[in-house]
Amino acid sequence: MMLRVRQWSPVIILCFSVIFLAINAHAGETLDADENVSKDLINLLLIPTKWDAALAGDQVMNHLVRVSAPQVMGAHDAEFVCVGDRAYIVEHDNDVQPGHGAGDKMYCVLSIVNLKTLEVDKTIPMAKSEQVFENVTLPAGACFVPRILKLNGQFLRCYFASEDGANREAQTWYRDFDLRKETFESSIHKAKLKTAAGVFDMQPRHFYADAVAQGFQKPAKAFGLYLFDSFKQFDGKTYVAINNWPGKQNALALVKDDRITFEVIGHFNEPQSQQLSEAAVNRLPDGTWMAICRNDVGNYHFTTSVDGRKWSEGEEMPFVQKGLNSKPTFDRFGDVYYLGWQENTRIDGCNRSVFNVDVSRDCQTWERKYRFETPESFQYPTFHEHDGAIWLTVSQSDHKGSTDRIMFGKLEDVGAFASQKGLTRKPIPVSPMPPAIMKLGVKLFTDRDYTLQEMPDTVADRRFFRTSIEHTDVVVTKPGMLYAITPTTRPRAASQEKALVAMGFAKVDEPETQFFPGEINRVSLYEKHVQVGERFRFPKFVFFVMGEGTEIEAYLPTAP
Repeated sequence: MMLRVRQWSPVIILCFSVIFLAINAHAGETLDADENVSKDLINLLLIPTKWDAALAGDQVMNHLVRVSAPQVMGAHDAEFVCVGDRAYIVEHDNDVQPGHGAGDKMYCVLSIVNLKTLEVDKTIPMAKSEQVFENVTLPAGACFVPRILKLNGQFLRCYFASEDGANREAQTWYRDFDLRKETFESSIHKAKLKTAAGVFDMQPRHFYADAVAQGFQKPAKAFGLYLFDSFKQFDGKTYVAINNWPGKQNALALVKDDRITFEVIGHFNEPQSQQLSEAAVNRLPDGTWMAICRNDVGNYHFTTSVDGRKWSEGEEMPFVQKGLNSKPTFDRFGDVYYLGWQENTRIDGCNRSVFNVDVSRDCQTWERKYRFETPESFQYPTFHEHDGAIWLTVSQSDHKGSTDRIMFGKLEDVGAFASQKGLTRKPIPVSPMPPAIMKLGVKLFTDRDYTLQEMPDTVADRRFFRTSIEHTDVVVTKPGMLYAITPTTRPRAASQEKALVAMGFAKVDEPETQFFPGEINRVSLYEKHVQVGERFRFPKFVFFVMGEGTEIEAYLPTAP
């Protein structure tokens, strides 16, 4: 994107451009502070000529190190602070399955990483289900979404949510870590939430009640209240964006001086027709607040506020296109803003595999500084400055989108551009698609990570047609028996039973089966003897399995 120019004559711009190109003739070379370049020119041009954002992303990823312990199978959503020559990283893990849906097997830890060697010194347990502390025993449930804040030269405060779905009201707790002893305190304590109605234990119901008082209409959720975008300093005060992810609630909160109480300043949930959550917040050059919100039904939305209390209705912005429902970032390092967001492009079929970081000085015109592309996913990063460098944590995976490790490393010296002279990107290896045969564990769709959990006996070991879960459009090229699988009709299930019957498919007398996880993904089987040239087109979802000798292929309309 081109930077906006204010009150510059064409001649001046041309002169500056010639100077810039002469100095920056080599792609990717850094504009050093001691170079005799006009300050106004540097302000005009943030990114060097021919800068390759994807190559820059590769250079960063090549030097990341794994933080998660060897036994960890699922890890996600880390945060960190740096003190001296150490990084203190908190994450939630489980040792039983990829991802972060392991229920009460989810626990929180703190890892200490040496910033000079990038070696993990030690990993220290923080909290787990039903853990007995000196003053209280945690109830059964997941310990989730940890956050960390430096209190002073001796203590870090670590926060986490204890939750058990809809079975009970979740609670945010904190536990202090002694930097000198490198141990946690033996007790934990409840964080507090301050709303217009008073001060309460930090639980979703109180956050919800405050939002309802301001017109929020979505259903209440007993879990999912998290400290999300943390912790940022403005005018000598500390702020955090808090949210309820399943409830789609968002607010800006002030962290009180006791570092126990979080005061809700203002909610931003409009338009409620969208599914907004997981916001990142910052202050614009003129002091206006801006938040970028994840949207589970579309692209990211942006909202602004003059005072942090009353917010505009969220809307899409032209500088973020093809956004995916994942955590954004919005930071300021020096006088440059860094906006990070997930793009819906997939690398080798992997979900959350592209993450962009754009930079700007005015938050209106943006340039791409980093583009992280990897089939191992790049999601939920956090960025913090320490001693002139920007460090990051990120969730990555070997499971096409399921998160199984936290990585840590250096993004850059603040404002610097790593040399790209003589470098080119290495091709990203593409894993071969497994054969489309109905066997347990086989990948089912081209655009989802689901694998076959259970199948009707009739189609076992038969060939199937792997296509998008969102739509199917095929034509018969060889006649024979064609089997169709679709969810059994029930609330919220994407069943195409009526459409299949209308096209001549008959239901097979077999019990429904659990195709892949989720009650709405229990399926039934249909069959039809098809002829060459028959075309079948369905929205989400119909899954075709071919009988002996039958062939189908994607329908491609012939050009006129």
